[in-house]
Amino acid sequence: MNRRQYDKVRLFFSGFEEKFEQGRDYFERICWKASSGRREYEGDIIYDADAAVFKYSFAGNRTFDNMQEMFDVLADTLVQYDSAEVDYIERGRMTSVIMDGRGVRLEKKDIQPVQAEPTGLKNKSYHLDLAAAAPLLKQLGFLTDGGKIKNDMIRKYNQTDRFLDLIGDMFETKDKMTIVDCACGKSYLSFILNYYLWEKLHIKADFTGIDIKPEVIESSAALAEKLGYRNMRFICQDLRTFDGVKPDTVISLHACDTATDMALGYAIRNGAENIICIPCCHKELLDQYRMPGYESLLKHGVFRTRMNDILTDALRCLKLESCGYKVSCVEYCSPLDTPKNLLIKARRTDSKNPSAEKEYRRLLSELHVRPSIEYYSQKN
Repeated sequence: MNRRQYDKVRLFFSGFEEKFEQGRDYFERICWKASSGRREYEGDIIYDADAAVFKYSFAGNRTFDNMQEMFDVLADTLVQYDSAEVDYIERGRMTSVIMDGRGVRLEKKDIQPVQAEPTGLKNKSYHLDLAAAAPLLKQLGFLTDGGKIKNDMIRKYNQTDRFLDLIGDMFETKDKMTIVDCACGKSYLSFILNYYLWEKLHIKADFTGIDIKPEVIESSAALAEKLGYRNMRFICQDLRTFDGVKPDTVISLHACDTATDMALGYAIRNGAENIICIPCCHKELLDQYRMPGYESLLKHGVFRTRMNDILTDALRCLKLESCGYKVSCVEYCSPLDTPKNLLIKARRTDSKNPSAEKEYRRLLSELHVRPSIEYYSQKN
């Protein structure tokens, strides 16, 4: 190559420096091939986060704690060859600097594995492509080792796709966000959403999972490490008093009974912009609520239980509205799959809603209830 190409090569490498600083949690490695005549030479760079150094391997091994110095050395080395290609590899995508006798140019592309055969699936385009998302889907139990979707997971796979359909519009205007998964359990939703935001929508997100059970926190942290999802962390703590992260979005999937209220309360008192909630196991108000004049309609336990579920989630939605959220509630899957199939979506507006607050207070009085969301939404 012409030695005068050095400045342009170094300019492109400066872009790599900026890319790393803005998204180091997504960085995997840098690798290159350099050619001289008929001979080809390979090298790579990996980042040791614990030691905060770059391990540089080419004609021997070196370490750098200064990225600028490292790229100075790399550029100076590669312009001595006839041609070279340097690949900056992130999770699911690659940016390449190509250097040869014609000049220096930049190419970007997504890393797409060969498409797997979607046996048993609907003839449609899915948010989670079986081949591209195979490492994640295998770890979550959707796929066999051969890359085929398991028969007993087809329904759940379709449910997940429907879920992503319903929530995708909540992230359209973002390019960076903080997401907290409350009562995260095995963090199934967080792992799916993490993949979807980065791989499909190109949005950077920091995920924090909160749960009171040490075993599920350990399991989720181990899975994140196995997948290389360095933008995820998991904390064993009581959600009722946790305020350690300022969230843009709060999610809660099947948090049992008042754990749903803890999640919604956490979102309200921290001013979360978005809330995504699938409630579960409604028990708290069952023995509390009274409906004077309608006792005959509720004398059968099954009717009282079903009415309790409706009242509990309706009051939660009204509470969110009173706090200034625009709320929608839809079925995200068939009740044949699970009777706990409601998805509550809420987006914060500019101001509180006095009329919703008045109606909410009226209903609490007439129903003789005080749901836990009242306590958990109050700032400490």
